[in-house]
Amino acid sequence: MKNIIMIGFIAGIFALTFVYLGSGKNAVINPLSSELVSNDALIERGRQVAIEGDCVACHTAPNGPSFAGGVHFASPFGDIYSTNITPDPTYGIGGYSREDFYRAVKYGYSKNVGNLYPAMPYTSYRKLNDTDMDALWAYFQSVKPVATPNINNDLIFPANIRFGLGGWNQLFFDDNDFIPDPNKSEQWNRGKYFVEAAGHCGECHTPRNFAFAMQPEKALEGAILEGWNAMNITPGELKRQGWTVEELNQFLKQGESKLGITFDSMFMVVNHSLSHMTQDDFNAISAYLLDLDKVNSPTSIKSSSIQEAPRYLTDSEKALPGYDTYVNYCAGCHGIDGLGKPNAVVSLNNNSTFSAHSPFNAIAVILRGLPSKQQSLTKGSVAMSNFNNQVSDKQVAELVNFARAAWGNQAEAVVDTKMVKDIRQQLEKEGYLSPDSQGHMQQDKH
Repeated sequence: MKNIIMIGFIAGIFALTFVYLGSGKNAVINPLSSELVSNDALIERGRQVAIEGDCVACHTAPNGPSFAGGVHFASPFGDIYSTNITPDPTYGIGGYSREDFYRAVKYGYSKNVGNLYPAMPYTSYRKLNDTDMDALWAYFQSVKPVATPNINNDLIFPANIRFGLGGWNQLFFDDNDFIPDPNKSEQWNRGKYFVEAAGHCGECHTPRNFAFAMQPEKALEGAILEGWNAMNITPGELKRQGWTVEELNQFLKQGESKLGITFDSMFMVVNHSLSHMTQDDFNAISAYLLDLDKVNSPTSIKSSSIQEAPRYLTDSEKALPGYDTYVNYCAGCHGIDGLGKPNAVVSLNNNSTFSAHSPFNAIAVILRGLPSKQQSLTKGSVAMSNFNNQVSDKQVAELVNFARAAWGNQAEAVVDTKMVKDIRQQLEKEGYLSPDSQGHMQQDKH
């Protein structure tokens, strides 16, 4: 699969480069021209925009200085490393003018290296308004300069030719300002602005085409990313799964609710970005994602440790294929009825992993497991073991079908051994699983 994608990308880069060369267009459009007058309020707003944009997650390496870059991103075309965006004059953006900063953030063109790879979500930041851009610029001028050298990307030809990205922009870059919907409320439009601009939610939750450009006609319908399914977060799917304003607000603030928990990249988004936002922000985001004209949520978000009355499995559910596998491999932690343990093991009842239309994550989490996570001194969850080499494709298929029926209100058995085998092979090929020379292939014979 990667080879097919690689061929398509390489062909696309050459084609896009010719388009770019023939277009005569400049990737830099409408830079800001007025002088910036910094003040504390402007810098504070810029700090908030940086939080909303989750800049720290991509530009701060583990245990490294803030915004000094060095975060690694694996791609089918090689390794990409984020850059130093502190105002250091040698390695950072200390030599940038306000207009240079504008071009980099909103148009993907860096004064230092030229065209930026779309791993930098300028395709979403393009919709930031000038007021927020002024504030963001003021904030990054105020952060501590750090003289940390940038790490060179290691990409295959022709992906390592930045000039060709200009052609990609010509074909796939939506060069439009944010457009509010006049038929919707101010709150709804505020949520839309966050989702489309600073929050750049579509960068993970929107499927991409052969050239890795987002498909706007499928906005927020979900996409496979880093070996997980970034879930479908369109209003119809969220409502079908039972998400309410209260549950969604709690999930955004705390990274968990009775409908599920965050993990991997989304866990980082909550920690670095969403958890630092205001109640009004959450109301606006929920209004947009659930397509509600007006949200009046409580001023405080309830603790996710509050438990509803336990829901026990019925005899008919225990008779389903897959229940025995659940008892043998899962019940030791999640409990015989999937009730979990508060602040340790997630409850499975109504869990969105099983109520989601796509079973990808339900399969992947069994095969990959999950690391422990700690969101505060009193909140977190223990690690989940991976069962890649302990359960067969047939066992996984039956287990997921059982869980979707028992806890996801989806009685139809949509998962078969071929689906599990394909996902397992995909995860192994992409390096998220370690294949076993015996393991699951032998178990399939029993």
